[in-house]
Amino acid sequence: MDLTEGFYGTVVAEEPRAALLARDVLVDGGSAADAAVTMFFALSATLPSSVGVTASGSCVVHDPQSKTVQRLEFLPRPSSDAPNATTLPLAPRAMFALHARHGTTPLGELIIRAERIARFGAPVSRALAQELIEDGGAVAGDPNAAALYRPGGRPLAQGAELSQVVLAATLARLRSEGVGTLYSGALGRAFVEGAAAAGYAVDPDRLRDALPRWAPITEIEHDNHLWGVAAPTEADLRLAQAALGMILESGDWADGDDAARAHLLAAALGEAALLAGTNTAITPDVLRQAASRITGDRKADSANQPLLAAMLGTSSGHRAGATSFFAVDSRGLGVGCAVGLGAPFGTGRTIPTLGVFLAPVRAEAVNGPGAFSLIVGNQNTGQFHMAASGAGGRRAISSMLETVLDHWVRRIRIDDVPALPHSHYAGGINTIFVEPATDASVVGSLRQRGYQVAPAETIATGHAFRCVEGLPRREIRCGVAKDPRSSGLMFFEFGG
Repeated sequence: MDLTEGFYGTVVAEEPRAALLARDVLVDGGSAADAAVTMFFALSATLPSSVGVTASGSCVVHDPQSKTVQRLEFLPRPSSDAPNATTLPLAPRAMFALHARHGTTPLGELIIRAERIARFGAPVSRALAQELIEDGGAVAGDPNAAALYRPGGRPLAQGAELSQVVLAATLARLRSEGVGTLYSGALGRAFVEGAAAAGYAVDPDRLRDALPRWAPITEIEHDNHLWGVAAPTEADLRLAQAALGMILESGDWADGDDAARAHLLAAALGEAALLAGTNTAITPDVLRQAASRITGDRKADSANQPLLAAMLGTSSGHRAGATSFFAVDSRGLGVGCAVGLGAPFGTGRTIPTLGVFLAPVRAEAVNGPGAFSLIVGNQNTGQFHMAASGAGGRRAISSMLETVLDHWVRRIRIDDVPALPHSHYAGGINTIFVEPATDASVVGSLRQRGYQVAPAETIATGHAFRCVEGLPRREIRCGVAKDPRSSGLMFFEFGG
């Protein structure tokens, strides 16, 4: 697909209304950072099962001006040293930092879009309805949350009206008083007191000093491009960096058949899980050494099964609690974020006076939430080249990697990539889950390699946006891969 004159950009989110608001921001002249900030705050109102003021995560940013790819980290940190600590609410400060460096639209104009949805209400989307059906029971122990999202003990259905007046008031205070009020102002005091009333300890000094961190991307350089990954937790971030880096280093993705690729992905994920579970730094040298260990026949190590289970899961099921989104503008600024609450609806407990869920210090392992984003940029020319995302649980790492690698390495048209079947290695049970469209010969070959193989209706979502010659550029030739498995929405906006 060619995007020519008047190209505004592209956005994707796993909840449609958030993507719509972000599209409007781009069309009104906002930057990709403005669009990403809009999606975060909008998702806190439209997908509270996975996103909220208390979320943690990271974003990757391609900046065409500095010709760099950087990561903004706001990974989970405990609110105190007490056993009943919660996670510090770092996301609002991170969104402020992202906007301060790359935004062009006033921050208040971005927050108020989410505030209006929360205050005046909006129909429940299919994405939220699905997560309420599957994981809404997490709020049963909180009377306020249960009454809002599961009135009468039944989850809100798609199309039902959802109004969150208390959350709207919190967003209004962030907009009018500034994000800093959550850390050292009146809103911060309300957070500390509300958390204590819910049974969680928050150190006011630790809350005041909580800051996100900018870090340069140095782990993966391939094909003269920097590849930056975002994830909600440190462990998932390391998992994605290691798996992607190993496969790119191996150079084997385009070789062999579909069974060979499924095996390569499984081997890379298994090896990446072992690296992610240690303190080993993910460096180019480490990735080169690890790449040599994922070729040939797989050798299972049962002693590592608990770690493989924690990192890669034991099922193919969808899981709320984290999501991803990205935005790209015509200037070549690209932003991809992955954020989460550590579990569906966080701890399941809210601060009633703020309308926000508290998040656990440690994210749910095994079959817990998972989401990932990727940005690829050329550090020599300063041009953006690709963005991608995956969401839906532990399996999201596989869907994003397969989408990206099938297009970039195998050179399959990006429009055709979403139709290809996904697979996921659930390392905890040595099983590769495959979608119905997977050929029987692939299943047979994987079993011969020693894997168990099981069917899955869907694996997870994987979206991508690629500009072959890069952005910015006078003549733009870009393509999109919107995953039909997703309940979300993807836009590319241009005019003649």
